[in-house]
Amino acid sequence: MGAINYTWLQQYGRITTEASMESVYEMPMAALRQPEKAREMLEVYNKHLQAESIRSAAVYFMHSVRGLMLGVHYMTALCDTWVDLSLENMNLQLEVKDGRAAFCFQLVDGTEYPHPSPVCPTDTTKISWRTDVLTSYYREQLRPLIEGVASAGDANLGQMWSQLASMLRWYKTTALQMNIEEAEREAVIEGYEHVIAMPADLLGLKKNVLSFKPVEIDNPHQPGETMLMKPVCCLHHQVYGGQNYCYSCPKLSKAERQERYDAIVAAKLG
Repeated sequence: MGAINYTWLQQYGRITTEASMESVYEMPMAALRQPEKAREMLEVYNKHLQAESIRSAAVYFMHSVRGLMLGVHYMTALCDTWVDLSLENMNLQLEVKDGRAAFCFQLVDGTEYPHPSPVCPTDTTKISWRTDVLTSYYREQLRPLIEGVASAGDANLGQMWSQLASMLRWYKTTALQMNIEEAEREAVIEGYEHVIAMPADLLGLKKNVLSFKPVEIDNPHQPGETMLMKPVCCLHHQVYGGQNYCYSCPKLSKAERQERYDAIVAAKLG
């Protein structure tokens, strides 16, 4: 393990230790547990997102929430210390750049803490502190946040959680390709496998949608290679006044995806 790379946290998790100078709106993250406060956030967000409905804005908000998920997995697997990513320790800040809206999470207290020591209840059994931390974070931080926003936007809770599934798998694949120690690779895998096997009711669901059967499709950005199809639609086509479906959207037919593939490749060739 090593020191926390705050550049990585900001790039992939949009987690920062400083207040944004370009924020057009902000509120305490903990307030989003309350549907009425979450509704206020969604209405402001949607003025910039231009989604078809508040429901679409709620689902699209998960593009930002995945940053918190990446942050907790990164710090528990690859870092010697951790910073508090609880809702009580963060402010949500909305930035708009080039007409595109995105959230970032500002830490109120950026103190770093050492990880807890592994617990060994018996001589033959070890309970990993890592899985304890992940379980607690998903249950006590992510779940009430997602439920508050889903309720505010009248969005399907399963569709909300499903937005995290492909990014979680992306993190595991990407981290394993990094120049890390074998123990760190094991830590990444342990965290991933633990989360996709968690009881569904811990997430407030009937099925743990973080686990899904991966479907590989041709990658137009790197011909000859494949990429992962998203397990569920992210509603990209319902924001900013209407756009195309993502190339990796499961709603595309085989013919539609091939047409998009050819168009992307042609555009890259000029």
